[in-house]
Amino acid sequence: MPRRMSADELLETSPFRGDLSEELTARPTRAKLPRLTLFLAAGVVLVAGILVGIQAQKTFGAVDDRTAMIGQLMAGRGGQAGAQPARQGTVGTVKLVDGAKVYVEGADGTTTVVTTGDDTEVRISKEGKLSDLKPGASVVVQGERDADGNVAATSVTEGGGVPRMRANQ
Repeated sequence: MPRRMSADELLETSPFRGDLSEELTARPTRAKLPRLTLFLAAGVVLVAGILVGIQAQKTFGAVDDRTAMIGQLMAGRGGQAGAQPARQGTVGTVKLVDGAKVYVEGADGTTTVVTTGDDTEVRISKEGKLSDLKPGASVVVQGERDADGNVAATSVTEGGGVPRMRANQ
């Protein structure tokens, strides 16, 4: 018959075979992930990256073909024979129309003050007046830029289209 132990003796002895401290300090073996799991995880990361990119595109926008074409037109005609000097202007969104001034916010967030005169052509899908421009409208402004960055407009076109060139330009 086994010998009876006191309570203190029971607490001092381990009911397990071997050394428990070795079992607790041993590093667990790392299970390898199946290849399918790795491919699925890579696919999820790829799709998430694409979705984040799409959302960033929607939020921050990018230069589209029309804006790039307008920029090229305003920058000059690339050394073509008989090319006229480059006209300066701005492209953006109307923030405020105040009398003869239009405040246009560009894609970079800067606001340009556009001054207009009697000879300024304003087009809103048809010939229009300055008062026809409303905040939020996309416009292309052509004219001379001064040292402060303000533009004296010769034409303001709503809708982001390329303004027509006058014969006397």
